[in-house]
Formats: sequence, C-alpha cells, structure tokens
Amino acid sequence: MRHHTFSLHRQHRRQPIARNWETSKKRITATIACMNTSLLGIIVGIYAGEVPRIQYVLADEQHHHVIVGNVVLYFGLAITTLVFWPLPLLHGRKPYILGSLAIALPLQFPQAAVVGVTRSPAYARFRAALLVARAVTGLVLGFANVNFVTTLLDLFGASLQSKNPHQEIVLASDVRRHGGGMGIWLGIWSWCWIGSVAIGFQIGAAIIENLTPDWGFYITVIILGVALLLNILAPETRRSANRQSITEVYDRDENFIARRVKRGEIKLHLGPEGPKYWFEEVWAGLKLTTMMMCQAGFAVLAFYLGWIYAQIVLVIVLLGSLLSRDYRWYPRYVGAGVISIAIGALLAVPLTKAGLFSRERKTPFRTDSMTFQKQVTWSSHLVRRIIFTLALPLMGIAYTVSSAGRPKPYLVPIVFAGAVGFLSVLAISECHGIIMETFDTCDLQPGVNTRHRLQSMAVQDRRRRTNYSSFPRITAGIFASQTLAFVFAAVATEVGGIMTRRMGAQASTGVTAGILLALTILLTAVLWRYKNVQVIPNYTFGTKRDSRAWAEFRELEKKDWKPVVIGNPSGKVRRMSVLELGGLSRWTEIRKLNFLVRRDGGGGWW
Repeated sequence: MRHHTFSLHRQHRRQPIARNWETSKKRITATIACMNTSLLGIIVGIYAGEVPRIQYVLADEQHHHVIVGNVVLYFGLAITTLVFWPLPLLHGRKPYILGSLAIALPLQFPQAAVVGVTRSPAYARFRAALLVARAVTGLVLGFANVNFVTTLLDLFGASLQSKNPHQEIVLASDVRRHGGGMGIWLGIWSWCWIGSVAIGFQIGAAIIENLTPDWGFYITVIILGVALLLNILAPETRRSANRQSITEVYDRDENFIARRVKRGEIKLHLGPEGPKYWFEEVWAGLKLTTMMMCQAGFAVLAFYLGWIYAQIVLVIVLLGSLLSRDYRWYPRYVGAGVISIAIGALLAVPLTKAGLFSRERKTPFRTDSMTFQKQVTWSSHLVRRIIFTLALPLMGIAYTVSSAGRPKPYLVPIVFAGAVGFLSVLAISECHGIIMETFDTCDLQPGVNTRHRLQSMAVQDRRRRTNYSSFPRITAGIFASQTLAFVFAAVATEVGGIMTRRMGAQASTGVTAGILLALTILLTAVLWRYKNVQVIPNYTFGTKRDSRAWAEFRELEKKDWKPVVIGNPSGKVRRMSVLELGGLSRWTEIRKLNFLVRRDGGGGWW
C-alpha cells in the first residue's frame, strides 16, 4: 500500500467553496444553521415560560426583577451582534459557533442552582447571580448568532436570482446566480427566527406545572449539547483559503507591481488596505453598519424588521398572561395556546418562495422595463408587499380587540395570534429579499468585472482586486436590523410588563400594533418608486449630440471604457424608490460606474 505525503511539487485538489457544494451537503449544512437559529428562540422562550414559577421561588412577585433575565440576555445578544459580526470573516465560523455553545452550556448550571430551591427575599445575591449568568449567556451566544444566517449566504448566495429575478431578465452568466439562490430556505430561517420563541415558551410552561424551574435550564443544557455535537459534525463553510482576498499593488505611476493576499473583507470593501489586527476589521464593520443606517430608506426597513420581532415576543408573553389570568388555564394549556403563533408561522413558509404569486404564472417579459408596467395584477410583487405589510399591523389591532378576556371565546385571540405569526414570517422573508435585491453588488466589485468596468472605477477602487464572498453590505444590513430587533425585544419585555400592570395587556398590544402601523406607512413610502432616474448614459444606444458630454464620452471610449448595462433594458431611466436611491444601493453603484453620480455625491455629466 502506497502512502501519499504532502509535497510542494505535486498539485493538490482544493476543496470547493460552499456555493459549489453538492445539493445534499448544502441542505444538511443549511438545516443545522436553521436549527442553530431556533436554539436562541428556544432559550428565550423557555425562560419566558418559567418566569411565573421563578418569581415564586425567588419571592419576587412584588418587584418583578426576574423578568429582567431575558432583558439582559437580549442586550448581550445586541452588543456582540452589532460589534463582532466581522470576526468570523477573519477566523472562520466554526470556532465561534463551537466556542459560544461550549461556554454557554456550563453557564446554565448556576442559573439552575439558583432556582432549584425556594430562596428568601432578603438574599438579593441569588437574583443577581441569575441575572449576571443570563447576561453573560447573551454576550456569548451573540458570537454564534452572527454565523447562522450568514451560513445560508455562504451556501446559496445573497440574491434571489435563481429562476425568476425580480425586475430583471434571466442571464445565465450573472455572478449573482452563483449558489442557486435562497429559495425556500429564507422562509425556513424566518420561521426559526420567530417561531422557535413560541416553542420554547410551550416547553417552559409545561415544565413549571409539575417540575421545579431548574429543569428548564437542564433541558437547555441538553439542547446546547445536541447543537454542539451537530456543529462539530457540520462542514466549515469558510475554510482558511476562502477567508483571503487578493489586492494588487501599484507604484506612484500606476504601474502594476505585484499581488498580495489580504485578510478581512470588510475593511477591504471600504478601502485598499486590509486589517493588520482584528480590531481594525471590527471598526470597519461598525463603520459600514453606520453607513447603512445613515440611508433613510434602509433605516426605516431596519426599524420595521426589528419591531416585527419585538411584537412577536410581546404577543407571546401577553397571550400567555391572558390565558393564565383571565381564562384560568393550566400552564401546559397556556403553552399549547401560545404555540398557535409557531403553527401560523409554519403555514407561511411555503408561500415565502413566491411560487404561487410569482411571474411563473404569467407570460414572461422581454425587457427589464416591462417589469415596471403600470398594470397591477394579483401576482405582482407590489400586491405581495402591500398584503404582507399592511395586513400585519391590522391583524395586530384585531388581536388587541379580541384579547379583552372573558366573556369572549378564548379561541378568538389564539387564532388572531396565529395570524400575526403567519404574516410576520411573510413580512420578514420579503424584507430580507428586498435587502438582497437592493444591496447585492457582488457583480460590480473589482476583480469580477471586465476591463471596461475597472476603467470606470476610481483609482483607489481600481487598485484592489477582490474576491468577496460575504456580501458586506447585505451582512451589515441584516445584523443592523437584528441588533434593533434584540434591543426592541428587550424593551418590549421590560416595558411590556410595566404597561400590562398599569394599563392592561390589551392596551399594551394596541400600542405595539399602532407603532407597527406607523412604521408600515413609512416603509410603503420608502419602497414606492416615485422618481425616474437615469442609470445609462445618453449615448449608449447611439444618440449623438455635439456637446462637451459627447466629447468626454469619446475620450472614455478611447480608454476601452464602456458603460455598465445590467439585464436587458429598453431605456436609459428607471423608476426608483428612496431605498434604491441610498448611497450604498446597487443602482447608485451602477450610476457611479457610469459617471452619472460623482464620487463626492454630486450630479453626473449625462
């Protein structure tokens, strides 16, 4: 038997990147990523379901300090999600996932020890130990959270370009099609994001009926152990070779010298130099997140996504309180009633792929401009977005009216809560799809473009050749919205309890639904395409006029420059919304490459 040893003189087969894996391997890895997402919701839900019994054990019925446990957990998740999301791009995803789960597992034992027996209210150190361990758990799990949805991006890409791209004609050579597209996985992940909280609440409520609340933490340990084992077996989607980028070095006279390998995609996305230390990449991530939030359209979209998550958390808590106090249900039945939210959300997953509402059911368009035709049909994306966004706050208001308690039937608020979960999954999936459509610039980056696009770029952008795989703008946008979601959920958990005791559960839900309605109106405004914007230069289609613009255009042609034309357009203008007019959007980037927008933000030449 001949043994092969490593040799520099022999070529070795490199492992393919995650987007080139076989379908079965992709599905297994995506399933584990979605299960990891569910893990966070289950941990939050178990604690929320056990709060009444934990308050009794710690004699905290008057001060309600126990509720702060999930508040500090959410704030811990928000801090690490906002600050440290770029680190897996330097060191890989698996070390952070395994390290977070391994540290979070023993943190459950001190919490279980605190609530294992009845404590005297005079000893505040037990409550402090519970809250401190809870806060550290949130901080630790945040490092794992930044790898869950991004694993799906590694596997399937960040755009919806698989079969029926929205507002564009299918091009087989489009770089955005690499990976096959999210498809149904976006809906599955959305359900794991919010539906798992209701499942965790049901587990916690069932535990406290016949067992002590420490069993909730022991079950959490078992779940964390299973998740740790699955992630050990799961393949790494970002191997060491795939965490490097290539930058080209030039001298002062713009002469090519050499290529160097750089690490750190976020800082390379903002400038020509990669990070020397890890904190430089973290600072670049904070800077990019701030730039995303400074866009008015995206800020509204991020606040809308965050508030949907907060509303789900609040409805779960208030529905459990309603069924327990007004209808006098046993804890296991309270959990069964709350799980209607998870069931309603699960029913929405097949619709997130848009097969029933997509353009597959219509004659395909010949040009991109025909996708903006003024007719509104039942299969258009405009109708989908109006239904998913406007119906959600209205359903929240309907749940508010139905949650008055006796003598109204208990089935009415349960059904409306399930409808809230149903529409929430559809809205979350649609909003993430909008982020991908608007900020996916992978085919416009240096290194994946032809010569004329490199000539179209600024000097500092032309100097670096990159092979981005993390979609920096989309990733920054997703984690900005998740940070807001965790902050809003923390506030809803704390303020919701205070409002419930002072104003009642019905008034608390009404306020939440009213805020969501206002955000929905703002979201509709920033998504409405109200302005015709030129994206292709005047002389692209052969129109010639004797002007300074034509002379400049001819000079650019001598340098092998050609305008960037995406899809199959029949005109030079495009109707755009406030979201698409943002400084980091895909269409603004195309206008910069076509010299229709100056790098300093001023107007263009054509």
